[in-house]
Amino acid sequence: MSTTKNIAIILAAGKSLRMQGVDKIETLVNNKPLITYTIAPFLESKIVDKIVIACNNENITTLKKIFPSKQYKNIHFAIGGESRFQSAKNAFTFANKKFKPSETSTILFHNCGNVLATKQEIEDTIRSAKKHGACIVARPASDTLKKISSKNKITETVDRKEILYAETPQTFRLDILKKAYVQPIETTDESSLVEQSGHSIQWIQASIFNRKITTQHDIATTKMLLEKKTGITRMGIATDSHIYEKSSRKNLKLCGIEIKGTPKLSADSDGDVALHAIIAAISQAMGGGSLGTFATAMCQKGIINSKKYLEKMQKELKKINGTVTHVGLHFECHKPKIDTLAPMLKASLSKLLNISSREIGITASSGEGRASSKNGIHVTACISIIEGEVSHE
Repeated sequence: MSTTKNIAIILAAGKSLRMQGVDKIETLVNNKPLITYTIAPFLESKIVDKIVIACNNENITTLKKIFPSKQYKNIHFAIGGESRFQSAKNAFTFANKKFKPSETSTILFHNCGNVLATKQEIEDTIRSAKKHGACIVARPASDTLKKISSKNKITETVDRKEILYAETPQTFRLDILKKAYVQPIETTDESSLVEQSGHSIQWIQASIFNRKITTQHDIATTKMLLEKKTGITRMGIATDSHIYEKSSRKNLKLCGIEIKGTPKLSADSDGDVALHAIIAAISQAMGGGSLGTFATAMCQKGIINSKKYLEKMQKELKKINGTVTHVGLHFECHKPKIDTLAPMLKASLSKLLNISSREIGITASSGEGRASSKNGIHVTACISIIEGEVSHE
């Protein structure tokens, strides 16, 4: 007998046609794809047993990278259809066949664009659907609503007391949903389908922030809300410089990679002046000291790889639940040509810092007037850090 009681279906198979090419799933907030915020309260809930993401052939690979099976064992994927209705039905058919839930189990449908639904909303709809068969989250209309004719003329004012704006999750007992899907109709959401089958639907008040993202403006608003829900923003700025090592046959190290054709910088370590500036800036943002306060001791132990210094700083960052959200670097040097190397440097830092390359800015100048710029490299790093995670309560 199946122990699966509550299954959440996340609808992420749409083409985001109203987003002008912006993919809601991959849009980053605090260096995390937006869909991770959508999924988070379902993962947090102890009464949601399984999650099925309805996706399409274009985004399934991306989604599987975001939610690898080894880490997210309760997340599964089903290919959707040409419409929201078909995607929901395909995912429901997949879940019903794979998990074989009982007739009293509940199925939750949730738009991936409803990023700020809460765990409370999810669990309240489950409890109500268990008792009444169907429950959605919605909000009472607060606007003045007008009805228009086919000629686009206003014909009457609608009583807003009788109007609700439906959101998700929308939750149904399995036996009710099966009967609804037998109907030869296609609706815009699952509550409409269940209504057509003759079953009444309960509703609970949607949280103030639980609104579906449909436009780029909605994304901007949601990003602001998520960032406000996140903890303290910290800033750090630091500089570092080294001169070239005379007669060195070793290549320069910058941002964790080797730059051929330019000599190594003189230092007890590998001389990665860019990483040194970044590490010092992170330390400053956290209220810590200079790079030498810990790197000198590591260097004396034979640890000269600057990536190891960064790893140590990242462990300290983890203790405050911090995330690097943006890096700005300015180089002053005559060689190498930083603008040419910038894409490669960004790619390396993106991997090392686990942030999008779009959140890394690199500029350069020859540093005229600064003597060290002719004999070495001077780097200024500016870092922003967000401390803490988004709360979904």
